[in-house]
Amino acid sequence: MKYKCAFSGSGGQGAAMMAKLACLAGIKDNKQVVMTQTYGIEQRGGDSTGYVILSSEPIGNPIVEADADVAVAMSESIYQATLEGMKAGGTLFVNSSLVTKQLVRPEVKQVFLPVSEMAQELGNVKVANIIMLGAVVKTTGMLSEEAMASALSDLMGKKKSALLEANLAALNKGIEVAKKEATA
Repeated sequence: MKYKCAFSGSGGQGAAMMAKLACLAGIKDNKQVVMTQTYGIEQRGGDSTGYVILSSEPIGNPIVEADADVAVAMSESIYQATLEGMKAGGTLFVNSSLVTKQLVRPEVKQVFLPVSEMAQELGNVKVANIIMLGAVVKTTGMLSEEAMASALSDLMGKKKSALLEANLAALNKGIEVAKKEATA
């Protein structure tokens, strides 16, 4: 199985971190992985996207170009471009806390989750991306929950151990929300 992914947001929202965690978890799940990234000319606050391909077979072409199977739009400024970069049948996860105008593209499933609000409820707005990543993992099944938690632990490491607990709680919150969405 191959997944082409695009993790998009404005600078500081953790789009690149989501992509990096997907790669690390993919390696732990014994998948082939490739990551590329684009970002605006602004040093802080510009839009950025981390592109990831996860595959059980060798990856011949590392490009995700208007054919993402799975994508995330964390902000209004990148939402339309991310939706346009989806292939028919793909799933786009949207941060409905910040994206207020829903666009219509019937051939793409859109999952709207208020992850910024959920992060505030957890006491740290900076974990919104990890909540979203938990929902993506649970909904798509493209990575195991265990591999994602392990990747998060590796990334936080001993230097950032204080942040690990908050991020694992956020990951679990996203998984929990996705479970509820699936049964609704």
